[in-house]
Amino acid sequence: MMNNYHYIIAGLPELLLKGENKDFSYESLRNEIYMWCSSKDRRVIDWLEFGNKDSNLNIHFYRAALHHHNSFIREYFMMDLQIRNRKVDYVAGNNSAISVSNAYRIEPSGCDLTLEEGDASELGRIFQTNDILEKEQMLDKYKWEKIDSFTTFNYFDINRILAFLSKAMLIERWNRLDREQGMMLFEKLVQEIKGTYKGVNYKG
Repeated sequence: MMNNYHYIIAGLPELLLKGENKDFSYESLRNEIYMWCSSKDRRVIDWLEFGNKDSNLNIHFYRAALHHHNSFIREYFMMDLQIRNRKVDYVAGNNSAISVSNAYRIEPSGCDLTLEEGDASELGRIFQTNDILEKEQMLDKYKWEKIDSFTTFNYFDINRILAFLSKAMLIERWNRLDREQGMMLFEKLVQEIKGTYKGVNYKG
C-alpha cells in the first residue's frame, strides 16, 4: 500500500468533527487512519500504542524506543522517560524513606536523559502542585506542547499522524477523567488542524 499522507491528514478535521466529541473514540479514529496507512507505518503506530500501556514499559522497551528508526518515536518516549524519572526524583526528594536508585529510575545505557534547564524547571513546578487534577492538566499541557515541538517541520508524513494520535490519546483519557477538560482539548485539536497544514486551506 502506498503512503496516503496528504489524503489522511487533509481528512483529519472531518474525522474529528464527525463525532463532535460527544461520541469521541480514539479507537474509531485510529482505525480510520490505520486503514489508509502502509504496513510500515502501521508498525510505527503499533509502537506508539504499545508504549502507551504502562505494563509494557521497562528498560528493554525504552532502550529499543530510544534507538527506533522513527524520530517521533525516539523523541516521544524520551520525553515520557524523562517525565517518569523526574517524578521519581521528586517523590524521593520529598520522602526520606525512599532512595533514588536504579530500582526506580529507568536509564538505558547509551542514552542521554539530561533535561534542558527549561524542561527541568517546568516539570519541577508541575510536580510541586498539590492539586492532583491540576497537576495532571499541567502535565498533559506540557506533553501537548512537546509533541508540537517534535513535528515543527513535519507536514505530510507519518510523524504528523503520530502527533495527532498522541493528542487523541490525551483527549480520550480526559474524557474519562474530566468531561469538560476533554472537550477543551478536543476543541484545541480541531482548531490546530483546521487550516494549519501547508497546502490545505480549511475555513471553519
